[in-house]
Amino acid sequence: MMKVMKSLTIYPKLVLSFLLMIIPIYVSSLMMNQSGQDVVQKQISESMASRVHFYMTSLETELARLTRLKLEYVNDDDLLTLGTVAERLNDFERSRTILAVKNKLYLLKSSSPFVKNVQLYIPALDRSINANNYDDTIPEEELNAILDPVNMNSPIFSLQNKLLLSGVYPDAVYVNRQPVLAMEIELSLPEIERTLSSMAGGEQGGGAAWVNADLRWQVSSGIEGKLLEEFTDTLRSQHEEALLEPGQFMLDLNGISYFVAHEYSSVLDTTLAVFVPAKTVLQPLNKHRDWIWIVSFVSLLLTIIFSYWIHRLIHKPIKRLIGSFRRVEKGDLSVRIYHRNQDEFHYLYNQYNNMLERIQVLVHEVYEQQIRSQQSELKQLQSQINPHFFYNSFFILQGLVRMREHELADRMFHHLGSYFQFITRSGAESVPLTMEMKHAVSYVEIQKIRFSGTVEVELGEVPEAWERVMVPRLIVQPLIENAYMYGLENKLSGGKLRIRFREATEVELHIEVEDNGDSLDEEQLFRLQKSLASSERAMETTGILNVHRRLQLKFGQNCGLSVSRSELGGLKTQIIIRRMKED
Repeated sequence: MMKVMKSLTIYPKLVLSFLLMIIPIYVSSLMMNQSGQDVVQKQISESMASRVHFYMTSLETELARLTRLKLEYVNDDDLLTLGTVAERLNDFERSRTILAVKNKLYLLKSSSPFVKNVQLYIPALDRSINANNYDDTIPEEELNAILDPVNMNSPIFSLQNKLLLSGVYPDAVYVNRQPVLAMEIELSLPEIERTLSSMAGGEQGGGAAWVNADLRWQVSSGIEGKLLEEFTDTLRSQHEEALLEPGQFMLDLNGISYFVAHEYSSVLDTTLAVFVPAKTVLQPLNKHRDWIWIVSFVSLLLTIIFSYWIHRLIHKPIKRLIGSFRRVEKGDLSVRIYHRNQDEFHYLYNQYNNMLERIQVLVHEVYEQQIRSQQSELKQLQSQINPHFFYNSFFILQGLVRMREHELADRMFHHLGSYFQFITRSGAESVPLTMEMKHAVSYVEIQKIRFSGTVEVELGEVPEAWERVMVPRLIVQPLIENAYMYGLENKLSGGKLRIRFREATEVELHIEVEDNGDSLDEEQLFRLQKSLASSERAMETTGILNVHRRLQLKFGQNCGLSVSRSELGGLKTQIIIRRMKED
């Protein structure tokens, strides 16, 4: 990971730096949002459970009151009189008693908004009395339902889309024997639905349901039938112990989640449940979370834009400066950089340009000074060569004239003329290699006259490809002169001088000058090699050191002279020159 970070450029590093600062803030915001959502869900669940418990307690209280009134009415004196001794009453007494019973039934019906109608069946009169009508009859099916032991043991039962509470006198009804009295209290479904709607809190998509424990009847408000079926299926799937305890759970239907809180009443043998859509409750939190994501996206976008702006403001000028430094490393001192804004980079760029201009001036001055110094040194070294051969030449001529050797003197004058013409004809510092060798041949011919055939000379041909290569003047003749002076001068006979050319590479040529002198010992050879190695630091140079220094000035430090023991027994001097671009 660290290697990846180190390999990144400044721009992605800036983006990552901003993200590292922003991400913890938004992660904590999301965690706080989630924590708030959990708290809200818990509070909603508790609120729904509290609401269900309140309404269930209210229903229990109201229906328990109706049950007590029902029992009181069944045992009322007027009702018992009609049920037992109605045939003994005259018409007036019977009418007055029926009217009194009807008023009592009406009072019972008016005592609770949950009561729609109260009806009393009197088998002795073969008629019924209800709170809403003066005369009515109970259908046989409805009477059988009232007398059904299952319904008699149930606090509430359903018949033909009605919710009924029933009571009979006496409580124990014998087989095939009608009761003395049978009372039926019909509950008001609209009022129950209104109560359920109030319990749902009027929240959009929410509702409530009141369900019998055996799921034989249910009353709902504000919920679809499929949701109620899903709820009843869930109740069926639960264990009996869990069903008897208040609880909450999530219910999903058609991609919509509902908070469901329910409570069972052992008094009424019913379950009351309230349904609230999760999106309705959590909409403020979801909206807040959506805003967090929007702000996160905007922050990320601003981070990228701001990082790019800093990248342009700082990284690009630095990158431009680095690019110019790389061009300067390659030797291009003409590069210049400019900055439009009047900031720190403007000052830095100006100082950088001034530095390059100053470096250019210094390089030009140093280069010119070096060239002038080399030219001055070349002139000085060349001036040391010119008088070196004068003395011996005139002594030889003087001897030939005295001995009246006119032919040899004529040849001597011819070669001396060529020799001095070469070194005095022009001030050119470099000449073609063929011209340099022609001058060396003139010197060899002069020395042949001097040594009268005691020295055998082996002279090689200049390679055709190197004939026009420019070399410093007087680089071969001093080596030949050195061979005669220190190796062959004391040879009375059998002297040998060999000059050969060898192409090491296409751009490098070796010129070898060897003799078979016997006066060179190892100590002298070592001192000579040491002198060549330190000739660059010498204040004055003469002879072969002169040639070595001039070759290095011309061709570089890898060229020049090297000395070693020759196969002939004397000194072997090797010239190394290179083909330059202009050649």
